[in-house]
Parts: sequence; C-alpha cells; structure tokens
Amino acid sequence: MRKWVLVIGMMVALFAAAFATTVVTLGGWVSSPVEQKAMKAVVDAFNQQYAGQIELKYQPIAGNYTLKLTSQLSAGNAPDIFYLDSSYAQQFIRSGAIYPLDFFVKKYNFPVSDFSPSLLKPFEYNGRIYGFPKDFSTLVLFYNKKLFDKYNVAYPTSNWTWLDFLDAAEKLTHPKDGVYGLGLYSNALNRVLPFIYQNGGKLVNPDLTTALGNPEDVQAIKFYFDLHTKYKVAVSPQDVGTGWLGDEFGKEKVAMIESGPWAYSFLKENYPQVDFGVAPLPMNRKRATMIYTVCYAIPRTSKNKDAAFKAMEFLLGKGMKIFTEKLGVIPTRDAIIKSEKLMSDPVKRIFIEGKEYGHAWFIPTPSGNSSKLLDNVNSLFQEIWSGKTTVEEAMKKIVSNYDSWVSGQ
Repeated sequence: MRKWVLVIGMMVALFAAAFATTVVTLGGWVSSPVEQKAMKAVVDAFNQQYAGQIELKYQPIAGNYTLKLTSQLSAGNAPDIFYLDSSYAQQFIRSGAIYPLDFFVKKYNFPVSDFSPSLLKPFEYNGRIYGFPKDFSTLVLFYNKKLFDKYNVAYPTSNWTWLDFLDAAEKLTHPKDGVYGLGLYSNALNRVLPFIYQNGGKLVNPDLTTALGNPEDVQAIKFYFDLHTKYKVAVSPQDVGTGWLGDEFGKEKVAMIESGPWAYSFLKENYPQVDFGVAPLPMNRKRATMIYTVCYAIPRTSKNKDAAFKAMEFLLGKGMKIFTEKLGVIPTRDAIIKSEKLMSDPVKRIFIEGKEYGHAWFIPTPSGNSSKLLDNVNSLFQEIWSGKTTVEEAMKKIVSNYDSWVSGQ
C-alpha cells in the first residue's frame, strides 16, 4: 500500500510540474510613471495571452542600475530579462554575463532582418547577437519658428550644410534680446560625434585605437566648439541659467537645439506655447546622426532561458506595439513602423529616417568598458568650452592617454 501511495504521489508531482506556470522576471531601471504604466500594460497583455504557461513579472531595479545589475549578475540572481543601454552593453557582453540568442533565433525563426543593422550593432560581438532593441531615438534639429520669423531667417531644410547652419545661427544671435542661435552641451562626446561622422570622421580605428586625433575628427570637433568660442552663437544650458537643452529651448533662450524625441514630448507638455519644427541635422561631407537604443538581454545564469526568450519575443512584437503607442517612442521593428504608418507622420518620419544613416551610441574598446575614457574626454571638452585649453591641446592629451583610459578597467 505504501508503495502505491509513493508511486501515485510521484505521478501527481510530475503531472503538476508538467503544467506548472514558469515565472520569468523582467528588470529595468525605474522610469517615469507614464513609462511604468506603459510597461505594466505590456506585461498584463503577455500574462493574459500566456496564462497558465508563463507568468511575466516586471521588477524595476531602483537606485544605481548598472551597479546593482552587476552585483545581481555576479550573485547569479539577475532578472531573466533586463534592459541594457547601447552605451555600455559591450561591457556586459564581453564579460560573459549575457547569453547569446542565436540558438533561440534559429529555434523560433525570429525575424532578425526586421531590425536595421545600425540598431543591432551595439548588441553584437564576434558574429553573435546578445540582445534586441526595444525602441530607439535619433538626434534631429529643433528650431523655434517664432524666432526664425522674427529675425527673418529661412527655416532649416534637409539640405542644410554646416555653412547654412552657421549662417542661420549668426542671424539668430541677439545677446541684447537674450537670444542665441544655438543651444549645445559643453561636455558631451555623444553630441559632438554627429559632427565627426558628418565630416567623414570616426570614433575608433579598426584595431580599436582612437581616431579622435585624425584630421577629420579634429576639424569637426573644432567646428563644434568654435560655435561657442569663436562665433559666439552657441550657449550651454548652464550659460543661460537652465538645466538642460529642453528648458533652454522652451524658455526661448536659443533658436535651435540638437535633441531627440524626449525633447519633443517634453516641449509639448511643458512649453505648449512654443511653436517649433524639426529637421534633419545639418551635414558636411555626409549626413549623420546619433542613435540611442536599449535592448532586452538574458543572463547566462537564467534558469528559464527558453521561457524568457518567448517573453522577449512578445515584448519585441505585440508588446512593442503597446509600449510605443502608449509612450510615443519609436519602435525598432520595420514591420511595426510600416503597420502603424509612422512614416506618414512628418515629425516621426525624420526621427525614423535617422536610423538609416545614424551611428549607435557606444564606444568600442578592448574590454567593452569606456567609462574612464568618457569621463576624461568630457572633462577636456568642458575645458575647451570654457577656454582653458584648445582643441589641438585636448586632442594631444586624448591620443597620448587613450590606451591607459581603456585598459585595466
């Protein structure tokens, strides 16, 4: 009798296990209430579709996201899926903490070709893919129509060159009125990079040595800072007592800024009286912009990789449609862009087109870690902006110290 009870008990346990719901955790940084609400809607939709099979639990990571994620990965208790920003994804990928997705891509016939190569690049390494981007942003030129009209300046066009850009900025600069042609960040490599790419330059050479000392790079960096130091047409948010470019533009301290979709929604909500338009960034030798994106990734330590990929598949499909519609951000899937007819929106079209000629924001280094390099470069850029050093002197320091800044981190 005892033997039969034991056998029946084992059968019940196996039956229950076979039909048990697999719990998959999703981690990301704590964001705005609107974004949290949008993600909740995605998770609810997933759990409804996969009820009794997979349960997705969204668990935002409060505090220093990268620090806490690093600790969780080391301890083996990281979420089954989590966000990785393009700017530091390589650091985690090269550490071996992220699980490559090629097996699941093949198993589930996942449509990799539906993502532009420029969006995937930050999450690839040695021919393998470690994450898929959930949404993206590109930089465009915002311009204040009232100020352009007031000073009789023609609106920006898609054919604007650096010379057109500078000419307009000079005509729009009227310090007595408290107005300057352009708002720029004084110490942000990622905002200088579009100018480098527009000038035919590059961030690193094929062997991962720095290209910032190359003539094309130096010329572009000089043009960027000359807008402030030489031509006096550009001011930073701090120069005019504001916190960031959105406020600087919204308070009509400047007629133009280089920014992304986040500025568009911010201005509509906080400065509805400002009549503005957007245009592609001006070009020099070629057209270029920056791409900012975040992927979903799976840790090697996850015990639910298959279920996690099924959840990721949803997040990158139906979930992406829900998330981007509710938040107003741009989907990464070409099929969704097409199905939602986003290219018919004159504003979103300009942001979307940028992914075809844009460059993803990350710095390729031997280790994948670029934090020390970025801190030093941005510090030198601040010195150029404030007149404490020249572009040429700063570039010499960067080139001579580059190897030490990217090694042993």
